Amino acid sequence: MQSERLLDQVDSWEFDTWALQEATQGHALSVLGFYLMQRAGLVSRFRLKPIVLARLLRAIESGYVDNPYHSAIHAADVLQTMHVIIHAAQLHVHYLDALGLLASYYAAIVHDFAHPGLTGDFLIASSDPLAIRYNDRSPLENHHCAASFGLLRRQELNALAPLSQSERNAFRKQVIELVLATDMKQHFSILSHFNTAPQPVDDTERLLSLQLALKCADIGHLGESLEVHKKWLSNLEEEFFRQGDKERELGIPISPLFDRSKQGVSKSQVGFYDFVALPLVHALSSAFPGTQQLMRW
Repeated sequence: MQSERLLDQVDSWEFDTWALQEATQGHALSVLGFYLMQRAGLVSRFRLKPIVLARLLRAIESGYVDNPYHSAIHAADVLQTMHVIIHAAQLHVHYLDALGLLASYYAAIVHDFAHPGLTGDFLIASSDPLAIRYNDRSPLENHHCAASFGLLRRQELNALAPLSQSERNAFRKQVIELVLATDMKQHFSILSHFNTAPQPVDDTERLLSLQLALKCADIGHLGESLEVHKKWLSNLEEEFFRQGDKERELGIPISPLFDRSKQGVSKSQVGFYDFVALPLVHALSSAFPGTQQLMRW
């Protein structure tokens, strides 16, 4: 099967998630999530019920909005890149126990869950209910966490039921810390903290390493083949333009790069690469030489 051939390449730095999406008839995220957890022995280690886990992953997948960019396909792409970074950096050997690996995979899977296709700044400027609920503080990232954990409250979806209370608490804490760190408003703070202590010696610094790994995975399409990268970039641009259309309708200032009548994000990648992406991957690859493949971006 084509999907099995693609999954055989899951350890590769260059992975075409679009091809897996097609081969799985629109289920790249749930198929990849189950495959990685099963292959790592996490399903047997924590006595997870395969049918409940599969049901949960399908529910998460269907809970993603069909946005041009922030979609279930993007989540699958981030999950695959996170998987490669964890193993290349040997984080699963030195810094992650089995529960930490499970939480890292899950955080990647839900990191943009139920994303409305709008930026946090737009939600705040338009007094969106999410901004009101979370007091203008990381409204998107708080929403991704809260909404995804809400699914686990349903008995038929609670794949974590076999875990002990202490395991569930540790799992939840790590997932929340990782997902909240994907807010770009936290970017320079997290990066500067990591650069002052790049070799993890305690839980706080270990968490910083995982946060950086997920942040790198979140922009992992920069390291894909040019054709795949261009497709992601085109989709991101369209999502931004749709927000710009809304801003125009509402009569509020159109965000930079969000105006259809002007140059979009596809023309601004050099600045993002130089000031955000490059320092990020340089920090991770300097601390973990196994990830130096990232520097070819």
